[in-house]
Amino acid sequence: MKVPGFIPGPVVLAREALIVMGGAIIAAAVIGQVPALRDWIKRQWAGVPNPLGPGS
Repeated sequence: MKVPGFIPGPVVLAREALIVMGGAIIAAAVIGQVPALRDWIKRQWAGVPNPLGPGS
């Protein structure tokens, strides 16, 4: 079965997944090391309702 050209192959999909996960890990490390940035992010999200409901 031939896969259309707009659907990525497994190698491309794995590479993109690693890039996204690596970026998330780097972002978490930076945010964890900069308390002012962490507090700013908390202030920006203050008052935003939790989509999973209260207490989640």
